[in-house]
Amino acid sequence: MKEKISIRLFDGFEIRRGDTPILKNLSNTRKTKLFVAYLLVNRDRPITHQELFELLWSGEDYANPATALRTLLYRFRSMIDSEGADALAGAIISHRGTYQWNRDLDVSIDALDFHALAEAGLDPTISESRRKDYLAKAIDMYSGPLLPDFSSEPWLIAKSASYRDTYIEAVMAYIDILKADNQPAKIVQVCEKALELAGTSELLELEVQIAKLAIADPDAPAKDSVIAYYNEVRELSVKLQDEADRMQAELQVDVMEQQAYLCDYSTFKDLYNVQRRIQSRSKATIFLGLVYIRYDESENADPLYGEKTMKDVLSCCQRMLRLGDAICRKSDSEIAIMFPAESYEDAVGVLERLKASAKERVAEDIVVVYRVRPLKSGRE
Repeated sequence: MKEKISIRLFDGFEIRRGDTPILKNLSNTRKTKLFVAYLLVNRDRPITHQELFELLWSGEDYANPATALRTLLYRFRSMIDSEGADALAGAIISHRGTYQWNRDLDVSIDALDFHALAEAGLDPTISESRRKDYLAKAIDMYSGPLLPDFSSEPWLIAKSASYRDTYIEAVMAYIDILKADNQPAKIVQVCEKALELAGTSELLELEVQIAKLAIADPDAPAKDSVIAYYNEVRELSVKLQDEADRMQAELQVDVMEQQAYLCDYSTFKDLYNVQRRIQSRSKATIFLGLVYIRYDESENADPLYGEKTMKDVLSCCQRMLRLGDAICRKSDSEIAIMFPAESYEDAVGVLERLKASAKERVAEDIVVVYRVRPLKSGRE
């Protein structure tokens, strides 16, 4: 009988066959490890080559992204073959410019198992005894933040926070059941572990305080005032959570397009100054590009030739740039763009590709001149 393959994403990244860690070399190649981890966390959807390339080589100039990705896939499959981990042979599916983790693969993934158990435990329609069992298993399964080796990756921060919130919600629901069963000692144990794993939580700290008072003296007068304060904080926390959800829904616009953000110059100016402030506190380098387009209208009978040319160039640049970059028409003949890059040379490479694409797709006879420079931070 083949041993079960399990994958740990909480408090690390480890693949096991039974009780034995396998594919240890995955940790020696950061990009391959990140490639596999990203597909695992986003296993419910196919990931385009472009999305993966921007994740793995953001800001870098690379001639052939598809080949680079195939190299990572080859490395992962070679590790599988070398260790005879046949259960992982079809782990990553390649199809029409996308990669996806095989959802039908017979492997256990701790984060997914945790989420399924927590959801079941939070379901009010099932019996309390079953809910208690599911919640206890879910809480025991959560062992720390999601993929801590990649904690600074922007895509992971929200997902890790979501798992943490689910964990806290499961803990609070479990505590309510323990209260009904009059188990203050167990409450202290569960809360202290949760505070260790998930960090500060006033509600959990109050639960510990109330439970310890109940253990020391169930009739202590101080307990009533702490409980009253706890109830107030919990009620306000629920209301604030609902309000935060509504606010985020109001603010958030669905990002359907996979290209640069096109705006007017006034909005571009606001974005520029926001980026200056952000850059003061981050390691990212943002570049400002100014592109001048010259075209000859004298030999064209169309009175709107110049306007159409600028719109075509603007559209071409917008498609070439990445999601998260910003672009605007600054004047009749100028386009301003804002984008991150690893170095000045990479930033120049971006503008060179835009220039070549505009001449190829719009008109060969247009003259494209550009200047590029890094943003000055808010401290400069």
